[in-house]
Amino acid sequence: MNDDPEIRRAVRRTVGIAALRRIRRIVDADNALEAGKQRWARRLSIVLILAAILALGWIVIR
Repeated sequence: MNDDPEIRRAVRRTVGIAALRRIRRIVDADNALEAGKQRWARRLSIVLILAAILALGWIVIR
């Protein structure tokens, strides 16, 4: 291995940038997954609220 400090610095910088890019991809994938979960939670809550309103209406009318 070359002991030139400039080469070592460049290698460390390249490895660091690659690691940051990999972390960014992981974070982006996690954010996309969380956004999908949030959409499903919103849909499910709307369905449950509508079901509760319909059940309450059915009880009152009956």
